Amino acid sequence: MIQGVAGRDGSEPIAPEDIRAQLDRVLASDIFRSAPQLTAFLSYVVEQALAGRASELKGYTIAVEAFGRPADFDPQSDPIVRVEAGRLRKALNLYFAAEGVRDPLRITIPVGAYVPNFTRCGFPEQEPAALAVEPAPPAPAAARRGRVWAYVALALVLSVAAAFMAWHRGGPAPESSVAMSSADTQTPRPAASSLPEQSASVQPAEPIPAPASLPVVAVVIAGDIVDPAVEDAARLFMRHLVDTMARFDDLLVVKSPGPALRPEEGADYVLTLNTSRAGDNIEGFVRLSAAKDGRVVWTTSGARSLAAVSDGTELRQLAQSVAIRLAQPFGILHADLRLATLPPGIACIYQALNFRRHMKADDHLAARNCLDALVARDPDFHPAWSHLALLTADEYASGLNARSGSPLDRALAAAVTAVRLAPASARAHQALMEAQFLRGMTEEALKSGREALTRNPYDPDIMADLGARYVQLDRAAEGLPLLERAVALSNGRPSWYDVFLYFAAYLTGANKLADNQASLIKGEETPLALVARAVASAAADDRDGLEEALRMLGQAEPLFALDARLFLTRKGFSSPVIDRILAALGQAGLQPR
Repeated sequence: MIQGVAGRDGSEPIAPEDIRAQLDRVLASDIFRSAPQLTAFLSYVVEQALAGRASELKGYTIAVEAFGRPADFDPQSDPIVRVEAGRLRKALNLYFAAEGVRDPLRITIPVGAYVPNFTRCGFPEQEPAALAVEPAPPAPAAARRGRVWAYVALALVLSVAAAFMAWHRGGPAPESSVAMSSADTQTPRPAASSLPEQSASVQPAEPIPAPASLPVVAVVIAGDIVDPAVEDAARLFMRHLVDTMARFDDLLVVKSPGPALRPEEGADYVLTLNTSRAGDNIEGFVRLSAAKDGRVVWTTSGARSLAAVSDGTELRQLAQSVAIRLAQPFGILHADLRLATLPPGIACIYQALNFRRHMKADDHLAARNCLDALVARDPDFHPAWSHLALLTADEYASGLNARSGSPLDRALAAAVTAVRLAPASARAHQALMEAQFLRGMTEEALKSGREALTRNPYDPDIMADLGARYVQLDRAAEGLPLLERAVALSNGRPSWYDVFLYFAAYLTGANKLADNQASLIKGEETPLALVARAVASAAADDRDGLEEALRMLGQAEPLFALDARLFLTRKGFSSPVIDRILAALGQAGLQPR
């Protein structure tokens, strides 16, 4: 049984539920919402301490159990835990200096150790003498936050400038987070209070943008469940759903509120499960609603027999199916957020996703400019680096909005930065795959792609991307099942999923599947879709369709008419696949170059 934890101040033990409530407040803050690595670290060490296993909090166990490192992890060669511990201490200092300044408990991680300390905080009516030279009327909350963040901003200026300069030179942003002196980590000390008659004339400071953040989805089980079998099924369903959604850590933050928090507190969406028993069946209703106004975004329901869900396999599959529909790129949350006025962080991410759906030059430029500004302002926001790397790879492969310097160097630098900031992020490894693939590092690229899929085996975009790389490398038989699954899971998918599934079917001789895919892309007008339409028309001996596809392709991509081989090479196709494509078109009258 978990016992109370003795406070650092030597007072009576602090109840575990109070510590967990404080942990929930910390993790719901803006500072932690966009930092999944820090969230995992803090949650793990607190729970281990509450379970009486503080002595086991070593670098190796944290790396393996909190960060998912393999069993052969070597703390001496990989300093991930020490680096993240430094970031965690700074993040906690920032939180308790700003959002958590009046929280009842304080959590700290002492330097040189990983065991958390818990301290009670008292709040007299007057501000403590240590924080002000003279007593002053309490400042409004917004003004207090403004003063706090003004001090924080001073610490951020140098690192932001360095990241901005490094990015535009083609190099990655600094690997470590903001460097702060020991004095910087203390609660900022305001200047002496002005006289009362002078206070009214003081102009408020310029607002400082909040750190970039992702939308938060709180998952809850509604009501009290009295039937033990129904309760077990509901909790197992939710556990699998949360695990699956949390893998999409570049698109959302998922949390299960503790008893001290209302479900909507700190959340943008609430995902509610209602369950009941009807004879030998369990009925379940899942509803996604907006936390702010209760607007219902999406619902689904179903019934299963108790016998069918007893071993957990079917419940796991159901939960994963719901989570994928909700959280995937181009899924339900994406569709709803496209219609909303978004904060800067997530707005940039969804601009980048929208480009990947339609592949339009204007969308590419807008998303890239947005992400450039975001990483300069918030260099630790790892989703921005991942999506910036993907956009920069398209700058090279599609010749979109070219600027000075090597786009391949910039794409690799951004991807490496993303992986360093979030080694557990599947999107970061997907971005690294793209950058490596276009540089000709094919084996490294495939390794990165497989790593991305291991970290999030539920993401159709990663499946399709890795499958496409196999197709381009003349390994279509390996790419075909990945692309088939990606297409099956993603109703709102971009057309390039279907284009590469067509190429995979064509190259492996799956003629019926190729015909089906050809009909799906018949109206698509992206350059690769037009190449696929031309090959499909040639295979079907459709001269009119071939001529139309080639005419449109020549208008959209003049390089194809000048040098089709070079065009396909820049897209990442290997020589054997290019030969197959050009041979098909050559037999229909196009002379390969």
